[in-house]
Formats: sequence, structure tokens, C-alpha cells
Amino acid sequence: MGKILDEPKWPVVDAAPSFSKTVGNFSLDDWGLAAGVAAVSAPLGYLAGAQRSPAYAKVAGSMARPTMWTAVIMGATAGFMLAYQNSCGRLMGLKPNEAEVRAFGRS
Repeated sequence: MGKILDEPKWPVVDAAPSFSKTVGNFSLDDWGLAAGVAAVSAPLGYLAGAQRSPAYAKVAGSMARPTMWTAVIMGATAGFMLAYQNSCGRLMGLKPNEAEVRAFGRS
């Protein structure tokens, strides 16, 4: 486990939150962030897969859809990690956490 060198600026709810507690603490904003990153990655992946050499496209077919789905998976993973980081930061007192303090009864 790593060591946090920053001092918490807000009340600490849990200094070392578990995976289940961190995911259980996701707010609607966190879920929206994860979904938004995945949604934005879909058209970007499709466009990236469509930008190929015409000669290669005749041999292998279109790569737009497989590339799009790969980008969606990568985007969903990245969005989940960003949401996890935000939730964990609120629990550890590194981000504003008024809702967490009320929910978990810390001050």
C-alpha cells in the first residue's frame, strides 16, 4: 500500500478505505463521469478504426466496430478509475466531503 504525503484538508472519514467502501461511496457525479468517459470514447474509437488504408480494408474488412468496442472498454475502465480516485479522496479527506461526513458520522 502506498503512502499519502498530502495532509488532509477536510475531515478524514476513513484513512484507508476498502474497495467495497470506496465503490459504495460513488456519487451520481462519479457514475456520470465513468459513463461519460465511456460514451465519449465510442465515437473516437469508431473514427480511429475507420481511418485506415483502403488497400488494407479490402483484405481485412472494416475495423471501425472492433476498434470502437475496444475504446469503449478502455474508456469505461478509465472512467471507473477516475470515479474511484474521487470517491477515495473524499473518504480520506483529500477532497471536499461534507456528504460523507454526514453519512458516516465523522467530524
